[in-house]
Amino acid sequence: MPPQPQAQPDARVHDTPITRFSAVAIFLFCALFAILLPWSIRGARYAWIIAFCLWLADLIVERKRLRPQPLALPLLAYIVLSGISCALSYEPYLSWPHMKLVCWTALIATLFAQSLARLSQIRALMLLLLLSATAVAGFTAWQYVRGIGLRVTDVVYLSPLHLAGLRPGDILVSVGGRSVRSQEDLLHSATAVPGPTLVPVRFLRSFPVRRKETFARAEDFLVGTAITPTLTLAKARPLRAQGTLGHPGRLAELLAPVACLAWALMLGSPPRHRPTQLVFAVMFLAITAVVFATQSRAPLSGLLLGCAIALFLMAPQRMRLWLIAALVLFALGAGLWIQHTRGLKWVDLRDPGTQYRLAMWQDGTRLAMQHPFFGIGMESIQNRWPEWNLQGFARFHQFWNFHSDMVQLAAERGLLALAAWLWFVVAYLTYLWRLLPRMRRRTRFGWAVATGIFTGCIAILVTSLVESSLGDDNLVLLLFFSVGVTIAMERMLHERGAIDVQ
Repeated sequence: MPPQPQAQPDARVHDTPITRFSAVAIFLFCALFAILLPWSIRGARYAWIIAFCLWLADLIVERKRLRPQPLALPLLAYIVLSGISCALSYEPYLSWPHMKLVCWTALIATLFAQSLARLSQIRALMLLLLLSATAVAGFTAWQYVRGIGLRVTDVVYLSPLHLAGLRPGDILVSVGGRSVRSQEDLLHSATAVPGPTLVPVRFLRSFPVRRKETFARAEDFLVGTAITPTLTLAKARPLRAQGTLGHPGRLAELLAPVACLAWALMLGSPPRHRPTQLVFAVMFLAITAVVFATQSRAPLSGLLLGCAIALFLMAPQRMRLWLIAALVLFALGAGLWIQHTRGLKWVDLRDPGTQYRLAMWQDGTRLAMQHPFFGIGMESIQNRWPEWNLQGFARFHQFWNFHSDMVQLAAERGLLALAAWLWFVVAYLTYLWRLLPRMRRRTRFGWAVATGIFTGCIAILVTSLVESSLGDDNLVLLLFFSVGVTIAMERMLHERGAIDVQ
């Protein structure tokens, strides 16, 4: 075995009661961030912002020295070039609000890289993240069993509810501020207020799901003590799993890398610790089932590739054939499931979504060539699409994005920002790849976490080829949380007592 690097003491300058209290408070909010990330983007955002402010105050008051922060240069270039693009944007007031998400990348990575001091803290964060994602799987199953509302199967033309805006296919979520998941709930909600009173009616429409609201009289839902015959209802279950985030694609993009982490921890568990392996296997199956139920092809592809890479990096030779067979069955099952539920092949040019992507990629490439240095500015296409003749918007009447991080960056922020992002991605993957054997020599758990982060990053990159992942708050927070954890683990290899989990 090669000689181990000389361990260095922790870089802290002081160790006082205030410092210890601050460290505990920072870690508690970091743990809250890990718990809330699969559930609430707003809650996760507040948690890491509070943790960052506490860490910054501790840094200033205690006059601590910053630890080395690898990958800072490509990340800084990416942020600066994005800012220049916003300043030169065709629609600056649309572009600048999106800079906050770009700037969060450096702050989140810095927070976790600088504040995590021991591997046991990383173990706690990883377990909390996996438990939270598993709870999301339970919540998603409950949505299928309990329903998400009442689907309007028919509403009489020009009836009061039709005039209020309800249409067949809409899903009633609440009436008068009360949730409705059964006809009994609707009767209770409608009879709880006086008949002529206008009440807010919230419902879901179309796919991707849009939350809408209208107002109607409570008595419009009733005739006597029964639901009016002008409205026909049925229990509504998700057509595609949407979980806690309200959108199948966004949910799948977030859970796919988390499933890769659970898979790596299962493979990395000591062979004699069967209960530990079983726990991680159950987590992996539960989280993967949700990704499967979203029917999202790109995250499923990323998950499959990430698991295959982890398999060849971690699994013993005698287990590989069985696990490869399981992954092949998973791939075949996913393909058949997508074809059965959505009537689509894995790659299907008949799919309107695929046609929309191809149109947007073509126009995005054209815009990138016309504005090569700093692009047109983030979100400028929302107002300028007729001027730039975007066929995806004109033909499909869907005002989304370019559905590819590469095309999105090139068109909106220019080829320089795209080059900076690719520089960061290559540098980060190289950094992780070099970390894996070093972790394997010191700690099996750290090796499994590093492998899970590496394969999860691969899953994110696969998805980003056909989705604009950098515009998804949850996924960006998860990615740079992982970056910070990676940097902290590499630093722990050189600090005495930091590797306290084997």
